[in-house]
Amino acid sequence: MLKKKIFYYFLFFLICILTYVSLNLSNIKNNAYSKFPNLELAKYLFKDNPLINNINNDYNVKFLPETEFVKLEFIKKKINFKEEYYNPPKDKSISYKTYGTFFIDQHNDTIIVTDFLGNIYTLDNDDNLLIKNKKMINTKNLKSNLNAKRVFDTIVIKDTLYISYITIVDECQKINVSFAEINSNNLNFQKLFKSDECEKNGAPGRMQFFTHNNKDGILLSTNAGTFDTPGNTAQDKLSLFGKILFIEIDSKKSNIYSYGHRVIQGLYAENNLILSTEHGPKAGDEINKILFNQNYGWPIASYGDKYTFNHNKKPYYKKNHESLGFIEPLFSFIPGIGISEIIKLKNNFSPHFQNRFVVSSLNGRSIFIVNFDQKLNRVITHEKIFLNERIRDIKYDSKNKSILLALEENGELGILLVD
Repeated sequence: MLKKKIFYYFLFFLICILTYVSLNLSNIKNNAYSKFPNLELAKYLFKDNPLINNINNDYNVKFLPETEFVKLEFIKKKINFKEEYYNPPKDKSISYKTYGTFFIDQHNDTIIVTDFLGNIYTLDNDDNLLIKNKKMINTKNLKSNLNAKRVFDTIVIKDTLYISYITIVDECQKINVSFAEINSNNLNFQKLFKSDECEKNGAPGRMQFFTHNNKDGILLSTNAGTFDTPGNTAQDKLSLFGKILFIEIDSKKSNIYSYGHRVIQGLYAENNLILSTEHGPKAGDEINKILFNQNYGWPIASYGDKYTFNHNKKPYYKKNHESLGFIEPLFSFIPGIGISEIIKLKNNFSPHFQNRFVVSSLNGRSIFIVNFDQKLNRVITHEKIFLNERIRDIKYDSKNKSILLALEENGELGILLVD
């Protein structure tokens, strides 16, 4: 008799638990996913389709610290920014949302960080950087005369820091590039470039050092249009927007290097090779090989479409570049990844990643290890590594054999190294 009572009590208790779980399944799912964000697979497991179909659909998906061939360690360090960094202005531009943004550079044994407001900090690249339980990085704020409405990129060439940014005159945005010799006391910025042309939503983008026609200079990308209103400046050679410009360092002269660009969020240049990573509209983020005086098709051709596209109508953008006289992308991401920077990975990072490039992403919250063919005319493989962070900028740190990442949501420096 006692055993029967215990059985009934157990059965009643089990029914109560199952009822509770059934009524609260949605809350359990959301709580589990919020507590374990790296478990990206969870969002598929709770779909209405049979569970086995969802698991099969994600065959071979791997999460940190594991990748296909390399085990990685991911360290995050909080940067001590000024208070205004954490309260960014509302920005509805084509290239930024309301996140604090910063950029990473290296100079000798120092990491230079520049936030989107133009505040410049230095971090010591010493042994403390890799200590796991030290979560905060001490920073030194450098004084400067820079007056920027918003910073869009920084680069270090030898002992000089270059910054691209906008100034606003009568609600119209002008593009600027200024430079200063790096020292520990006060950065005295001088003007390298300032646009005569202005646009309500125009902005600069990435920069890279480059030599063109035996002249040392800077490649500077510029953005064109907003969301579903692309405009015509990218195809207009009399406009500097939607272009890659070449600015000579000595003479400060500038000319258009390539055109037909939307929003270039990543730029790599070495010897005669130039690669860019470019936001598409809805989908169609691109990796492009940049050639002098060539047209990359925006806003006529794109493998993405308008955000307001209609499933029952023809695509808004042409789906072939070459037939229209434009340069085809080396690769186009569908769905889009919110593409950002591109760098070349040093071969000392891992014997499994030789002659590879790293592409970072914002909404994709991942980096991609990209393998091109020997002539860099096509992508052979790309491996996604999910970090669950919006990544604005990346650099390779040869000293520590690590990838440095600008994690913009919480103002953190990410350090990715082989475990």
